[in-house]
Amino acid sequence: MGGVSTLTAVGLMLTAQVALAAGVTPSAEMRKRMQDPERLAPFGLMLDASIPEGAGLSVSFRPTQVVRLHLGGTHNGIRGGARAGLTLLPMRGWLTPALTLELGHAEPANARGLERRLADRTQLPSPSFERVGYTYASALLGFEANTPGRLTFFIRGGITGMELYGPGMADLDEPYRGALAPAEARPWGVRSVRPTAKLGILLSFG
Repeated sequence: MGGVSTLTAVGLMLTAQVALAAGVTPSAEMRKRMQDPERLAPFGLMLDASIPEGAGLSVSFRPTQVVRLHLGGTHNGIRGGARAGLTLLPMRGWLTPALTLELGHAEPANARGLERRLADRTQLPSPSFERVGYTYASALLGFEANTPGRLTFFIRGGITGMELYGPGMADLDEPYRGALAPAEARPWGVRSVRPTAKLGILLSFG
């Protein structure tokens, strides 16, 4: 331990001497790098709220100034889902336009999971919504406002193509089968196109 401590102390002394020779302290250099708007921070943590996804939390990776990728999860108040997306940022500055493309998916509850849900009388009676799964693709245009502290606020709007589907619940056990309408026991699917909006923040680091 003594040898390691000595080597650490020598390394710190050498670092301090180099910094003093350059006329810049390490803390000042670090602050300059963090506040440089042209410096790329490749990683990020994104939190947003939107329709139809609900709340979303994603990690992002920005390999270039123009492209940002993100991958994460969503929750619409009934069940969780997953999504992936691509954002194009053609301009630089504190306020920039952005084009975002996203794909998302959420699985419906299966028969056994629905039976457990129906049997739990402490939960709200919303099993019909739990039988619905969905897949969607979104295209959004918006703006991003960047701050020197690596915090980005964004607002986006666009359209979403969505497919809602139900796998059918004919294999439910009694007495749960009586809770279904005849049409709900059969598989079904509905496609629609609807407007969508999103508001969120992104913390970049790295």
